[in-house]
Amino acid sequence: MMLLTRFSFPGFAEIENIQRQVDQVLDELSQTQVATDWTPAVQLEETPEQFIVRAIIPNLDKNELDIEVAKSGVAISGKTLETEVSEGHKITHSEFPVGQFRRVVSLNEAIVQTEVKAEYTDGILTVTLPKAPEVIHRVVKVNLNSETQS
Repeated sequence: MMLLTRFSFPGFAEIENIQRQVDQVLDELSQTQVATDWTPAVQLEETPEQFIVRAIIPNLDKNELDIEVAKSGVAISGKTLETEVSEGHKITHSEFPVGQFRRVVSLNEAIVQTEVKAEYTDGILTVTLPKAPEVIHRVVKVNLNSETQS
């Protein structure tokens, strides 16, 4: 009598798992529509007196731009438009983001919110955030007032 032994190769389960993951990714890609929400790339520069935040935002609708500042950060949000082309021209490929965007940049020091300035030139938004004056730390001696009762 001959005994048959079932041999299970451990690699098959891993291959099937990888195949399922690949199928899932391909399904998601085929169902994905053009995204309208995006996050602009930023550069944060610091000097002793201020922070400078630069964001690349092509085709910005300036009326849709909103800059909010807090004591230690700035939030930039707005909407970009599709690139306008001349009659007879068409865009065959574009990597310019279109639609709503939002970016929050945290700062490691407090800023003077009322003195923040912003400008938009050639697709780059520059926000200048002056640092708040440092709080002067001083040591104060405190005497303990103790009364002795007899």
